[in-house]
Amino acid sequence: MNRLLTSAAAVLVAAAASTVAAAPAHADVLCMTRENAPFYASIDGYGGTGYLFTLSPGRGFRADGAGYNDVYGRNWLRGHGAEHPNRTGWVLHSHTTC
Repeated sequence: MNRLLTSAAAVLVAAAASTVAAAPAHADVLCMTRENAPFYASIDGYGGTGYLFTLSPGRGFRADGAGYNDVYGRNWLRGHGAEHPNRTGWVLHSHTTC
């Protein structure tokens, strides 16, 4: 019985590992800011919180694939701007070319 359980567990672990390996890798998306883009430390259901600075128009913005829709139907993107590459935060999708 122990041998059967051990074999079944090994099959399940192997199946889970192959499923994880088959998942596509997450890739950042390089965008541009269309207009002044206020940059926030975080977001909640109503939008950006913890205003940090404004990204200038025509500059790069690297979105990391995370998105969020607030209660107003606006889409937010997480990433960093070329002007502040060491700071991750949130901008409105409408302010970018993503």
